[in-house]
Amino acid sequence: MVPIFAYKWAKSNHPKYKLIILGISFGTIVAPFSMGLYATFFIPFIGFPTGMLGLAMVMFHSAPGYQLAIQLDLIPAGVVTTASSNVIISLVNGLIWGAVYGVIGYIIDRYHKYRKNPNRIKRV
Repeated sequence: MVPIFAYKWAKSNHPKYKLIILGISFGTIVAPFSMGLYATFFIPFIGFPTGMLGLAMVMFHSAPGYQLAIQLDLIPAGVVTTASSNVIISLVNGLIWGAVYGVIGYIIDRYHKYRKNPNRIKRV
């Protein structure tokens, strides 16, 4: 819900930067959302497809935050993560993926800006 509201707000208030804002808002919640989607795996019958999608998303989105948290000594290395360390990992993932998806949104916004401008300068 947060990315949808952020997109609607950006579309009405800052239309030039709407995909940057969408990317940042999506990136900050993608790691906890994927963990919640993975938790639906344990719902009988209907949870298998969403749980498998969540598993794939968790495997992709959780590793960078975990590794960076270990490198910055925010969590101890070589031990099982606890609830408090999962919060730290999610915060680090929010910073990482917010930046990554924000840059992707920036690139797409710039592409749309130059594509719509008929007086753009063609570079040789």
